Order: sequence, then C-alpha cells, then structure tokens
Amino acid sequence: MAMRMVPVGQLFKRSVRLVRDLMRKSGKDAELVLTGEEAEVDRNIVEELADPLMHMIRNAADHAIEPPEERVRAGKDPKGRIQLKAYHQAGSIMIEVADDGRGLDREKILKKARERGLIRDTTDASQLSDKEVFNLIFEPGFSTAEKVTDISGRGVGMDVVRKQIQRMRGRVDIDSKLGQGTTFHLKLPLTLAIIDGLVVGVGAERYIIPIYAVREMFRPAPESVFTVEGQAEMVLVRGGLLPVVRLYKRFGVTPKSEDIAQSLLVVVESETRSFCIVVDELIDTQEVVIKNLGETFRHVGGIAGGTILGDGRVGLILDIDGLFTGKSDA
Repeated sequence: MAMRMVPVGQLFKRSVRLVRDLMRKSGKDAELVLTGEEAEVDRNIVEELADPLMHMIRNAADHAIEPPEERVRAGKDPKGRIQLKAYHQAGSIMIEVADDGRGLDREKILKKARERGLIRDTTDASQLSDKEVFNLIFEPGFSTAEKVTDISGRGVGMDVVRKQIQRMRGRVDIDSKLGQGTTFHLKLPLTLAIIDGLVVGVGAERYIIPIYAVREMFRPAPESVFTVEGQAEMVLVRGGLLPVVRLYKRFGVTPKSEDIAQSLLVVVESETRSFCIVVDELIDTQEVVIKNLGETFRHVGGIAGGTILGDGRVGLILDIDGLFTGKSDA
C-alpha cells in the first residue's frame, strides 16, 4: 500500500503552466497558490483525477476570474487568486479548487434550468437551497453563458467532471458567493484498490457495503414501516421517511425472512439521497480488496465489484448510487 502512494503535488504542479498560459491568452492576471502538496494518495487516483482537475482549473481561470479593470471596479485586487489545496480527513483525501472571482449566479442558473426543463416553472425557487441550485451546473451541457468564455460558462463539461469523481467513489460539493468566488470540494478515497466495508448477509449470499456510505443500522419496529401507493416502501427514521431497498428482491436471492421486522436496516447515504437497505444480518467490518467483475457484469446496476472474503467465498461490493437508481455507471 505504501508503494502505491505518491504526493499529490506532482498533479498540482501541472496546473501552474496551464494557469500561466490561460492568463496570457485572456489578458487577465491571476496567481495559482498550492497548499498541501505533500499529502499522499494512490497513484491511480492521481492519474484518474488529472483530467477533471485540469478542467476545473481551466474553468476557474477562463470564466470565474474577471479582467483586472472589472476586479478594480468591484473593489478587488486586480490580480486574481486560484487555490489548490489538499489534506487528509477521516481516511479520505480532500481537494479544494477555489477562486476569488465572480461566483455562481443563483438567478441565472435558475433561469437557464427553467428554460431547459430541469425544474418546473411552478417550482418555488425559495424552497431550493443554494446547494441544490449550484448542483444544476453538473447537468450535461448546462451553461448560463451567452458565449463560451462569458460570465457563467463554467457549467460546460462539469457533468463529465462529476461522473469521473463518482467513478472514483468520490463526491464533489460547491460553495459559492456571488461576487466573492467559488470553492469546489472534492472528497476521494485514498486508494481505489482497498475499501473499508460492512459485510452483510442476505440468505446464503454476502454483500459489502462501503463504510463511508453507512450512516446507521437498526432493527425496525413494524409500525415504523409504511407502503406508499401499494408499491414503494418507506420507513420512519428519526422523524423522516426514507425509501427501502430490499437486496433479495434486487438480486433475486432467497432471504431468511421477508418480514422486515425480523430483518436489519442499514441507512446509507448516496450522492443524491439517503435510503435504507434491508439485510438479514451484519457479519463483520473489514478492509477488502476490490476485484473487477469484467465485461459480463458491467451493466448490472448496484454492483461496483467483488472481493474474496477470508473464508474463500466471493462477496459483491455494492454501488450505493446504482443500487437506488438501478443503473450502472458503465
């Protein structure tokens, strides 16, 4: 494992020349500040992250940073600032891409989203949080720009960035203030080869739920389970209703019991929402080596890979996002 780890600084340093060239072409002025270059991460993560990171740096330099005269009128330093920061947090690598440019315009994003039918005209925009609005820029081809390099063209291609981050079992969040700048927070595993997993049993089968997605586990009371419209099951968890996914139905296995009160619920959090997975038993927590299942199982929704457990049996590693939607990343 130690041999696989390399400093993230070698990835960051590729951005220095990119920013310098973009500034020269655009007639702007900005400095790139690197922090946490010594933080180590799996070399495969570095390779996979190169293209998404370059795209985000390009967007920050090309679209977010204003021309010097515009920055002066706004009371800013004529020289812009782009920051790349890396640090370790709870077994993950955190990477921040920040700029002190224009920031994301909530109203422009909402207007464009309505034009494209991403949200209904009748939707009350005040009910949408800033995070929900900003996440709209990750929709394919989304942009509020009239020209490619105009005010909010940073949405172009961001769907590709998010897909790549999700493929690495990571997530990306946005903080932005209009006129002050934007920060993209990337959370990624330290390695693509090993994960901490919760081993659960459903009938005779074994499944591994990534620990980073697990919020809590409990045995439900019968009165806390509801059926919506005779189809979808919901369970009451801490005052809120969460959808229920029964693993034995999804993968066609025979459970020990179909009575949810005799089963265990694992509350997991995906990129889009939280939901509950019904399992027969909790077996163990352990580090597992991820094995690719090959082309045959590539399009099976909800499966990220497999692993060989200590007793020689094969356990399937669950893809939490795909498990809820029933779709495969591939």
